[in-house]
Amino acid sequence: MKHKTSIILSLFALVTTLPAQQKAVSPNTQTWTDAQGRKLEATFRGIENGQVFLQVRNGYVYRLPLDKLSPMDQQAVKTLKPEGLGIPADPNLAQAAARIDLLVDSGLSKGGQKPNPLASDEQFVRRVYLDIAGRIPTREEALEFIADTSVSKRAKVIDKLLNSDGYSSHLFNYLADMLRVADVAQKARFYTYQDWLKSQIADNVPWNQTVFAMMTADGKLLDNGATGYLLRDAGMRLDNLSLTLSTFLGADVSCAQCHDHPFADWTQRQFYEMAAFFGATETYNNKGGIAADMRRTLASLDDKLSRQQTKNIVRVNAMAVEDSTENDLKLPDDYKYNDGKPGDPVKPKLVTWADDKTKKAYQNVQTKNEEDFRTQFAKWMTSPDNPRFAMTIANRMWKRIFGVGIKEPVTDLDDPEACVNPALLHHLAAEMVRLRFDLKQFTRLLCNTQAYQREATSHEMADGVPYLFPGPVLRRMSAEQAWDSCATLVVGADVDKFHAHRGAKYAEVMKVNFGEGMTPESLKADIEEAAGALSQLGKAGKIAKKSKNKKVQPAGDGGDSVEITPPERNGLVLARASELPQPERDQHFLRMFGQSDRQIADSSSDEGSIPQVLMLMNGAAQKVIGQDDSLVIQTATSLKSPEQQIESLYLSFFSRKPKPEELADAVGALGKDLTMRDLSWVLFNTREFVFVE
Repeated sequence: MKHKTSIILSLFALVTTLPAQQKAVSPNTQTWTDAQGRKLEATFRGIENGQVFLQVRNGYVYRLPLDKLSPMDQQAVKTLKPEGLGIPADPNLAQAAARIDLLVDSGLSKGGQKPNPLASDEQFVRRVYLDIAGRIPTREEALEFIADTSVSKRAKVIDKLLNSDGYSSHLFNYLADMLRVADVAQKARFYTYQDWLKSQIADNVPWNQTVFAMMTADGKLLDNGATGYLLRDAGMRLDNLSLTLSTFLGADVSCAQCHDHPFADWTQRQFYEMAAFFGATETYNNKGGIAADMRRTLASLDDKLSRQQTKNIVRVNAMAVEDSTENDLKLPDDYKYNDGKPGDPVKPKLVTWADDKTKKAYQNVQTKNEEDFRTQFAKWMTSPDNPRFAMTIANRMWKRIFGVGIKEPVTDLDDPEACVNPALLHHLAAEMVRLRFDLKQFTRLLCNTQAYQREATSHEMADGVPYLFPGPVLRRMSAEQAWDSCATLVVGADVDKFHAHRGAKYAEVMKVNFGEGMTPESLKADIEEAAGALSQLGKAGKIAKKSKNKKVQPAGDGGDSVEITPPERNGLVLARASELPQPERDQHFLRMFGQSDRQIADSSSDEGSIPQVLMLMNGAAQKVIGQDDSLVIQTATSLKSPEQQIESLYLSFFSRKPKPEELADAVGALGKDLTMRDLSWVLFNTREFVFVE
């Protein structure tokens, strides 16, 4: 046993060291001449199907038939290696990406830094799958990309992934962390909110429209999932506004809720004036109506119906957003400034930023009709002319792809000039507006830049030295990326096929009419019917194991989950993180690896810990990956030679073939009682597996 352990440790040491940084390569730019003697200074990007692709200084890519070039340049094309990215997806996209690269390179030059070299195909395919689809590629997906000889293959795989279910799943994970999406909030289930958000992503609804819908939604949570955002902080207008401003506008206003901000221009009165836009909005129905019906119903219950169950049914039906005709917001009792007295009514007024010269976002915003306050606020906040809205989401998306925001933290954009590259930040905000807040197209743009497709920076930056984006930063997978990659190793690309749509069925079961004409007796009968249907849903709605007739873990607490049918192994349901409980239970792989508890916005973590190491070494995930029915093991063992088997494992875990020394050591170890399971354990426990290069 000791001998076997030493073999495993030696292999672990061999593959745990990440690749060293290389030196950057200068662009391959020259003057080209066509058959008529006209000249063009451009960079050679490749040749395909008789078409030569040349990129000029402003980024635009020209497609020229080979025979239109001078004889000398035709010969040069046949010997030159394409510089950079090869052929971008289309000329306009190439030009837009090149403008970003120019701003990045300008920042690097001013900072005395150089760009990293372009990432290899093996590095790129694994990174782009993780960043867009949220999981590693399968062995077959990696081989398909690596074997593709097309010079446009990077642009093609970006488009493929953006149109995949994995894109929607991965973006949901990010937004769920940002918006604190949870199965349970305010002692009610928010399944309709989750389903609504997933549908917005799947339908590629522009970001400004999604946010506008959340800000202006009304009605019951069971009828309109978009109300979930405001109801997440039911009865807490000030807290919700503080979160809204920091999340969507990068405005750090939490201090101004209690006093004038000590480090920003925000005053407490300004905060209350902004909150007054929600002064006529009721999100916590605790008066008359439903509350009275609840008391009467509870008093008339018999022993057949749980009092707690009834409370839950009544509570979720009471979750609603309604607007009145009265703005009841007042200054707090401890207000101490000269511009008002404690208890004074507050009229809504929008804050202005010093760098907003045009004030276009404020045009046609009126504050006369109390019932229209929220709409006016949402119209202003999501306007393309708002100087912070587009910039905030652009900065967030940049951090999501590159690992670091241009301005950190992403929730504080009070001074955009105090960032590492102000010109780049302003340009990205303009691009977000140009693309009409299409997050998919914005991601496409970022991933087609040379800056993104360079090698990751793996060395530590010196203290005080800003990160100027010579490439993405080397970073640990998020909890969701790590979990979804584990599931991919076990079941392959089919992991993307399992979807939980809990909202519609849950709403159908839980909905009770509290309208006029309802008597306590009829109300009680409706509640009893809902309770019975809920009980049946709980019995039939647990996640069923696909392959074996065996009791399995439910997707939630077992009381109101709905049916999906992913496979299950050793008590682990192998669905994407987006389809599991939000958030998962405390001891689950996802939570141990930093999944947010969804109590605080943007609170997920990629910090390492001893429990994570122990889970990788001894947890259920590594056991499931190494089992005989795991796809990664089945694929490897189906091959004939040890060399082929080892190569298969490396491709599955790392999207690359083993280096000669790795292959030799692994073959030797297999000849000394090492098994496929042992080797999978080694690869799973390396730094290379859990990091995004």
